[in-house]
Amino acid sequence: MSASIEIQRRNFIGALAGSAASFVAAEAVRAAPVGDYYQAQGDDEWLRRLHGSYRQYFDAVTFNDVFPLYYAFNWWQTMKATYKLDNTDLCAVIGLRHLAIAPAFNDSIWQKYRLGELLKINDPKTNAPAMRNFTNSEAQGDLSFPGSSIGQQVANGAVVLVCNLATVFGSGMAAKAAGLSVTPEQAYAEWKANLLSGCYLVPSGVLAVHRAQKNGGCTYCFAG
Repeated sequence: MSASIEIQRRNFIGALAGSAASFVAAEAVRAAPVGDYYQAQGDDEWLRRLHGSYRQYFDAVTFNDVFPLYYAFNWWQTMKATYKLDNTDLCAVIGLRHLAIAPAFNDSIWQKYRLGELLKINDPKTNAPAMRNFTNSEAQGDLSFPGSSIGQQVANGAVVLVCNLATVFGSGMAAKAAGLSVTPEQAYAEWKANLLSGCYLVPSGVLAVHRAQKNGGCTYCFAG
């Protein structure tokens, strides 16, 4: 393993240790499939999905109380209202990396891997650790801004990007923390298979930030 990858791995573990002690399982990361670190599905398919004259990248590194989704939704909504634009004119790109990737996965991953407990995310309806991805729900009381769920934003033309590097690390660590009898490779494959529709794995979140601005014509907004 190269020195640069080992440094990245240690930095990722350190960040997790500071945000959620139960998420620290270094042995799970050591067993993670190294060959998958920089592999992702779809190649540059997501770039081909970008559209419209107005494109903005919302860069999220933490869950941040759902604000990455709210920022994207509010940009889209206020741009439409202020400048009398259509959906075809606007493209919000929501980049989920590091500790922000949980909203990109369906309920089965949240429940099986206990993401709410792991990442200290409470369900707004029960105030207990979330066992479902309420960020993809339009049910009353789930989100502060109706229309801001991932599914609805994708339907409106948003593109959601998910860091593959964080998915490799996170799936293995979450499996270990939840006491699941799966290998890191199996956990990663399950997470990859349970991405929400409209979400694209990219080799790394920082790569996507660069590509979106250089090749995708996006402006940039840090989303927390």
